[in-house]
Amino acid sequence: MTIEQLYQEHSKAVYRCLLAWSRNHSVAEDLTSETFVRAILAEQSVRESTARGYFVTIARNLWLRHRQKLARETLLPADIPDATRLETIHVLEALHALPPELRDPLVLFAQGGLTYEEIAAQLQLTLATVKIRIFRARQRLEDFR
Repeated sequence: MTIEQLYQEHSKAVYRCLLAWSRNHSVAEDLTSETFVRAILAEQSVRESTARGYFVTIARNLWLRHRQKLARETLLPADIPDATRLETIHVLEALHALPPELRDPLVLFAQGGLTYEEIAAQLQLTLATVKIRIFRARQRLEDFR
């Protein structure tokens, strides 16, 4: 599979993860592009079966580095309709309010499309811990409704 095909198949999941983490459309777009640039420059072959996990791992590492450099965050671009904007802000704020140990597995699962096993490997947790954290994160998000 070519990098273009891999990009077409996995870039949306990478973008959704980065948007959930950053709450910033421009940052998510930039880091999504940077993710695939890094993958190309790494000159490693990417297996189709683990490609999404590989790209999301790169994206997460880029986000963690970017977050260290951030002075301020903006939420969303001004061109989003008001109703959608308010709902999106509410969801992103609810996600942001979760502690990282609950938020990260949920974002990787819900937005990144990673399996529990891939999340466990990436976060160096047991499979049971990943399942419990995703369940608890979902419970807490229900309280925001």
